[in-house]
Amino acid sequence: MSPVLLSLRRPPREAVAAACVGALLLVLDAGVVSRTGVGLAVVASGALALGTAGAVLPVYRAGRQWTACAMSLTAAGVSLLTTSLVQGTVLQRTPGWAELVALLGVLCLSCRYGRPLPLTLSALALFTAVIRLVGRAPSLSYLPVLDRLDGLFPLLPAAFALLGGYLRTEDGRRRAAAERVRHSERLDLARDLHDHVAHYVTAIVVQAQAGEHTAVRDPDTARQLFANIERTGQEGLAAMSRMVRLLREPGAEQQAPVAPAMTTVENLVRRFSTPGQHAWLNVEDGLDSTGWSPQLARSVERVVQEGLTNIRKHARSATTVHVLLAADGDRLVVRVRDDAARQQRGRMRFRPSGFGLVGLTERVAELGGELTSGPMPEGGWELAASLPMK
Repeated sequence: MSPVLLSLRRPPREAVAAACVGALLLVLDAGVVSRTGVGLAVVASGALALGTAGAVLPVYRAGRQWTACAMSLTAAGVSLLTTSLVQGTVLQRTPGWAELVALLGVLCLSCRYGRPLPLTLSALALFTAVIRLVGRAPSLSYLPVLDRLDGLFPLLPAAFALLGGYLRTEDGRRRAAAERVRHSERLDLARDLHDHVAHYVTAIVVQAQAGEHTAVRDPDTARQLFANIERTGQEGLAAMSRMVRLLREPGAEQQAPVAPAMTTVENLVRRFSTPGQHAWLNVEDGLDSTGWSPQLARSVERVVQEGLTNIRKHARSATTVHVLLAADGDRLVVRVRDDAARQQRGRMRFRPSGFGLVGLTERVAELGGELTSGPMPEGGWELAASLPMK
């Protein structure tokens, strides 16, 4: 049999330890009570309470709130009946240690996992059953050291109820933290999907539209455009394959080779240039990308990619595009500029998704940077980001 199946069939150590403690308490109860019907009732009530404590947790985790509530009410009701029987017929009393511990455990689990209405019903019944158990124990008032414990007994169920409430709060915090992580992962995935899909698909659409108009007038240019479409499509497929591999294979991101940020930016600018629309990359002297963090490098790449994608979408008339990278103190400034006139922008047949700049703003803000976008006084449009380099 495989180790996986063995691990699934083997009960957890905590469950085994709890079962051993419960069995020991039942043995102690059986050794104290008489072998009459009342004594057997005490042992049976303890066994029922222990069984309820062991079964109610998976029932709660399965979401069956009212079933768990019914189980708790049954255990509490049997305990109350047993207490009444012991008080009315037995002089040598026993609290039923197994029953006491099990009811306290069920009370704690109910306060941890129960919903408001079934929790209220279960907690009231269990609290009452535990308080009534003190009537089955011998009085401690004549003992010099333990004479004050009788009055403190109600604090015992209250302490277990508070423990359940504390664990409930911790569970809520863990769920909230996990949800924040999942939300962050979804945002990262959404941003990456938009960055890759929008960039490559926009390039394909723009060049296909240009090819329609130049196929008859300039066959050579049309052939070049369609060759670019094929190349861009292949690159887009490769990018999507990398993303799918990262999602399907944990750790693939660390194993995949990462190109230097400056090399990636240079490739983006080089691939952007088309006949009639030239892109230039200007890098400040001395600016070195080898010391950039992975987060900074990826953000720079995404700023340049989004800026070029928006120019393809909304600035078809632009003839020159400048991408500038420079240092401003301890911050890195990235600018993507075009020379399209304002009245000539937005004429392309694209449906705006509305997510590009939103995702880019979130990405830049996570690093403590700032993102701006708008027309320049001398004409054209600029997308600019200021990012801390440390």
